[in-house]
Amino acid sequence: MVPSIFIAGAGQHAGKTFVALGLVAALRERGLTARYMKPVGQRTVHIGDALVDEDVALIYHVYGMPGSVTAANPITVPRGFTRRFLLGGGSTEELKEKILAGYEEISEGAEIVVVEGTGHAGVGSVLGLSNATVAALLQAKAIIVIGGGIGQPIDEFAVNEALFEKEKVPILGVISNKVEPAKLEECRTTMSVWFDSVGVPVLGFVPVLPVLTEITLRQIVQEIDAYVLSGEEFLDRRLRKFIIGAASVHRLLDDFTEETLVITPGDRDDIILACISAELSMEASETPHVSAICLTGGSRPPSNVMKIIERSRVPVIASDEGTYALATRIANLVAKILPKDHEKIRTAQRAISELVDVDRIIASTLGR
Repeated sequence: MVPSIFIAGAGQHAGKTFVALGLVAALRERGLTARYMKPVGQRTVHIGDALVDEDVALIYHVYGMPGSVTAANPITVPRGFTRRFLLGGGSTEELKEKILAGYEEISEGAEIVVVEGTGHAGVGSVLGLSNATVAALLQAKAIIVIGGGIGQPIDEFAVNEALFEKEKVPILGVISNKVEPAKLEECRTTMSVWFDSVGVPVLGFVPVLPVLTEITLRQIVQEIDAYVLSGEEFLDRRLRKFIIGAASVHRLLDDFTEETLVITPGDRDDIILACISAELSMEASETPHVSAICLTGGSRPPSNVMKIIERSRVPVIASDEGTYALATRIANLVAKILPKDHEKIRTAQRAISELVDVDRIIASTLGR
C-alpha cells in the first residue's frame, strides 16, 4: 500500500483542508508524486454528475488529480444517511471496501497520499468509520492539527491521541494552527516543552492569517442558498463587516466601509440607492464604500431600481428569509477556501511550505 499521511483535526474547523491543500503543493515542490483523498465526506457539491465533498472538489480543482473524483471521496454522508444506515442494517465492512477500492485507484502511480479526515479522531464512529479507524485501515500515519494557545489544544490532542493509539496509528506530529501573532513565541516555547515531554514533534506553528478568516460573497451565496440578482462577476469579493440596513439612511452612511455587506429588506429602496450612490462617489478611486447588498424577506426592487443596480459595481443577492434571522446565519459562518479563492489558495500553499517542517514529514513517512 502506498504510504499515506492522515490529516486529522483536534476539533471542528481546526484547519485540515488548509493543511492538506498546502501539504500537497509542498510535496510536489519536492518532486514527489502526491495524491489526495477524503474517504468520508459530509458537505457535498456536484462535479458534473458526481456528488462529492466540497474539500475534494477544491483539491481536484486546484491540482487536477488523476483518477475519478468519486474514488477520492468514496463515502458521502448526506442528511438522513446515518439513520438509514443504523435502521436498515448497513454494513461497515462494505463501506470499508469502498474506501480501500477508492484508495487503490487514486494511489496508482503515486509515491505518497495525503488523506484528509472528517473532524476529530472520533467522528464517524456511528458508522464504524471513525477517523482513527479509517487511518488504521489505510495504514496511514497521522498529523493532528491543533489550535493556538496552550491548555485547550493540548487537552484536545490528548483525547485524539488516545483514539489513534487504540487503533495503533502512529502520530507523525502536530501542527499548531491559528495562533494569535502576539502570542506566537510564547506558544512556541511553552507548547514545545509539553510535546517534547511526550515525544510528539511539533511540525509547525501557523499564525492567524487574516485573508483566510474573510468570508467571500460567493461562500455566503452558497451557504444561505441565495439568489444572485446582479453582479455575479463580483462574487469573489471578501467581506469583513456585516451591517443591518434597517435604520434611517443618514445613520447608516457612517457605517459604510470597504468590504461591507449591507443586509436589508428588499423593499428598502432608499437604502439600496444609498449604497449604490456611495459606490458611485468612489468610482474614480475604484474603491467602493459598500462591497455588496443582501436583500431579505422575499421582496425585490422595482424595475427602475434594478436598472440602476445593474449599471453599478455593487453585487446584489437576495433571500426569502427574514433580515435578522439571515444576519445571524451570516455572522455565524466560518470562512472556507473555495476553488476560486486564488489568494487564499496561494496563502495556504505558502504557509505550509514556509512554516511547517515538510522535510521531516517526508522523512518520517517515506524513510528518506
